[in-house]
Amino acid sequence: MFSYRNLFILFLSMIAGISLFPLQAQSVTLDEVLAAVMENNPFFDKEKLNAIIAEKERDAYLGDQDWLLSAIPQFARQNPLPPSSFAPKQIDQLGLNLGASRLFWKTGGRLSFQLVSDFSEQKGLENIVLPFGTWLNNPTIPDLEFETGPSKYYQSRLLFSYSQPLFQNFSGTLDRLGFEVSQTGVDIAYLQVLENQEQYLLQIATQFLQWVLLDEQKYIAQERLKLAAQQLERERDKRAAKLIDEVDVLRSEDAVRIAEQGVVLITSQWRGKQTELAVLTQWPELIILVPDYDLYNRHNNMQPDDAVKLVRERSRILRIVAAQIKQLERQKEGIEELVKPQLYLNTQYTLKDGGVNFNDAYSFSTGDLGIGLTFSYPLGNRTAARQSEKFSIMLKQLQYTDEEVAISLEAGLRNLMIQSEEIEKALDLNKLQIATATRKTEEEQKRYNQGRSDLAFVIQSQDSEEQARLTYAENAARYQLLQLKIKELMDELLSDNTDIY
Repeated sequence: MFSYRNLFILFLSMIAGISLFPLQAQSVTLDEVLAAVMENNPFFDKEKLNAIIAEKERDAYLGDQDWLLSAIPQFARQNPLPPSSFAPKQIDQLGLNLGASRLFWKTGGRLSFQLVSDFSEQKGLENIVLPFGTWLNNPTIPDLEFETGPSKYYQSRLLFSYSQPLFQNFSGTLDRLGFEVSQTGVDIAYLQVLENQEQYLLQIATQFLQWVLLDEQKYIAQERLKLAAQQLERERDKRAAKLIDEVDVLRSEDAVRIAEQGVVLITSQWRGKQTELAVLTQWPELIILVPDYDLYNRHNNMQPDDAVKLVRERSRILRIVAAQIKQLERQKEGIEELVKPQLYLNTQYTLKDGGVNFNDAYSFSTGDLGIGLTFSYPLGNRTAARQSEKFSIMLKQLQYTDEEVAISLEAGLRNLMIQSEEIEKALDLNKLQIATATRKTEEEQKRYNQGRSDLAFVIQSQDSEEQARLTYAENAARYQLLQLKIKELMDELLSDNTDIY
């Protein structure tokens, strides 16, 4: 009869995440757990920011192509020591220099525009007087007076200039250096993010596999408890019929208690691992799910030589080293560019005008044109030469690193594949051991039922059968873990097409 007490127990069990109907419990696969941790765990968001930071550092170099605006207002007042009576006593100058310039990465050239406007005012400037009447002693002849110059004067210049490198930095090689080196840095950051994320997924997959193993161990322990309970019932019936001694019942009870302890201990570990995964994945519903994973599935691995060839072709770690080599080669190109002499073709065209009126200064009726070459070259150029030699050594070092990493990857992959192959043999032996232990238990039970053996041998045989199944499960878990490590080493646990943004 279904009582309120049973209903209350059912309710508590559902809250605790333990289903009273395991056949109806919902399951969760490894792929679902990995998808949840990628979506919810902050580790992945943190790693994504590394690639974004690298992109921002790269894009900062784009500002080198921006127009650079400048404005220089200035005022000056001079009180010159007059060399003659015709010199001004005070000169006020007011000017404004407006400029705009930018460089072009494709050519390496610099273009600039400049507008220079000046206004000057001379104070205390006396006119030149020629006293002809005094000189000729004829007061009727007027003096002749000349202005020494305008007291106010406006002038302006509009300058257009372009400088083009012909040797060093031709086609903007040096101007683009920082951006191109940073672009390779973005590629490295992206690969490193994927590599870090995949390693974290391997940790989560390992945790899930431990949960799967505990689930299988819990099942084996429950089956052992069921057999012990059945054995105890049989012993009690035999004791009631006075067919056996009380010690056999006690032995059966002891076997049940030991089996119950095993179930409790494994269940506590199972629930602990389940809760840990629920927290890591930030998926609370995981505490009411059970793992869905074929622990005894065999994988068809490719031949070791083919696997090594494939891992050399697509390993992210090797691609990171290759990108670092590319980055260093580009930096070396920049250093070698500095060794070249500097030769610039400079052109300038100026429009200018001036007058006593403000408008006269902006007619730009007069123009000047200038073309010239600027050459410079440091004799020896030892700094750039030594830097180039240093980068050559660093490149050689990275090439050795590439070979070293390739060898380490091959060694690790072959090691994992050999272990996997050997464990498959152990699994086959485990299956034979289980079959033998099962038959032994059956025979010991027959002997005991016939009164030709002791119950202790039956219990011992049942324990040996359980241990064989546990060993089989543990070896199967080791095999599956090796398969996960092989996938991670071959960068198959996380696809390169994963959108990390």
